[in-house]
Amino acid sequence: MEIELKVVGDGMTAVLPCGSVTLKWKRMASAGTMEVFTPDLSVALRCGMQIRLAVEGEGIFAGYIFTVERSHQGRIITACDGMRYLLCRDTKVYTKVTAAAVVQDICGERGLALAGCEDNGKVIDSLIADRKTLLDIISQAIDQSVQLGGTKLTLFDDAGEMRLMREESLDTGLVLTGENLLSAYTGSVDIGADTYNRIQLVRKNRKTGSRQIFVKEDAESIAKWGVLQYTGNVLQNTPEGEIQERLSALLNEKNRAVSGLVLKAAGDIRCRAGFLIRVSLPEAEIDGQYRILTAEHRFRSGGYVMKLECEAV
Repeated sequence: MEIELKVVGDGMTAVLPCGSVTLKWKRMASAGTMEVFTPDLSVALRCGMQIRLAVEGEGIFAGYIFTVERSHQGRIITACDGMRYLLCRDTKVYTKVTAAAVVQDICGERGLALAGCEDNGKVIDSLIADRKTLLDIISQAIDQSVQLGGTKLTLFDDAGEMRLMREESLDTGLVLTGENLLSAYTGSVDIGADTYNRIQLVRKNRKTGSRQIFVKEDAESIAKWGVLQYTGNVLQNTPEGEIQERLSALLNEKNRAVSGLVLKAAGDIRCRAGFLIRVSLPEAEIDGQYRILTAEHRFRSGGYVMKLECEAV
């Protein structure tokens, strides 16, 4: 497998020998990172230099050096992709805006190249975020658009270019089985992390201090699991019709047991956080589509493997 590691900065471009590489991505939660060991000690490296990784001629990762560790054997370089620059805090106020427009505004403001920006067509009446990270603000916009009935969206850095894509555009078409890529798996079913069967939204009137509480629940689910309540706030000028839409969308999304899988397999670079794969393990009664939540890819002299944490779609 041909791996090329290139560093650009201070008027020079250098291709470094590469001993091992670990790539990590987490869906809409943190920056993508690359940790790479190079035996080279001759090229002058500093934090902030651009760094790129290509595998078999295809660009896989692009970002900036954040840490350089040196020993007599070589150097360990840690780099972050463009998502790192969305982790600073800011205050934003938007009205009548789509999630895509929020992404365009923030990426433009921060000088991040935006190569693709798909939308789910839902307009958010108002979005107010005070001292939140820019990534949290984007996530809030996406969540609100989903609560209005829009499809899921995922923002990620695609080898140096930001992309916002609808979930249906992220289907890799890859089927993992015990006969092709999979070497090990662990399955789980969970109702403790993100499962709710009673949704409560609170609309507060700042002038009077009064609160209106809107509730939607599933009696059958409550009989099985007990009351698992989600509570959120809506702005005081949010129309009741929109509140009812959000209640229905939240209950539809969260009133389910979460089926998870941790997979270890031969590497396939298509498997990135946010993307969809199919897993077929008839012997374990597993056969369905899964969303990748975290992806770790390891390139070593002995080969290329990956570890994926997924949830059922």
